[in-house]
Amino acid sequence: MPRLTPPARAGQVIGLLGGSFDPPHAGHVHISLEALKRFDLDRLWWLVSPGNPLKSHGPAPLEQRMQAARKIMQHPRIAISDFEARAGTRYTAETLTALQKACPGVRFVWLMGADNLAQFHRWQNWRQIIENVPMGVLARPGDRISARTSPAARIYQSARLSGRQSRLLGRADAPAWCFVNVAMNNISSTMLRNRNDCIPVSKM
Repeated sequence: MPRLTPPARAGQVIGLLGGSFDPPHAGHVHISLEALKRFDLDRLWWLVSPGNPLKSHGPAPLEQRMQAARKIMQHPRIAISDFEARAGTRYTAETLTALQKACPGVRFVWLMGADNLAQFHRWQNWRQIIENVPMGVLARPGDRISARTSPAARIYQSARLSGRQSRLLGRADAPAWCFVNVAMNNISSTMLRNRNDCIPVSKM
């Protein structure tokens, strides 16, 4: 039976960065490299989704986005995965449940930008997500205040680790989340689609 995920072994701490990656860009690369360092991750997977349930318009074909992601993100500890398409999951909560079943003993960390935390309470089964997997939140320009005052941040304030404790997140028991301020590359996939181009990234 073909493996649904990139290689993983019990005990590893693996960060998960999900999204449509339509297209993948320098901001995705930057947040991934920062997450590896700030949260002391062993590995990081880009979960390229078939489509975002919160968006009305569908993305470019999955294989096209996968190829673009592999081209722009070349790092020995970062893998590009189409797990959601392979497993048949659509929502993050479903995806995480399937990943934990497929990779017993692996400690996953869900990664997101601060803009996603601001509207996290709108995600399907969002409480299930935060209560089962630690979450690492990386700030982007202009999103700090709305994220810190969001319903999810307020409700789970007691589960928050300080920025100085960020390297402990992957070994913490959920619910646990950590907000770190990062000098972000303020590039969005929407902006790139509107410009109809792609910003090259130097190898790091």
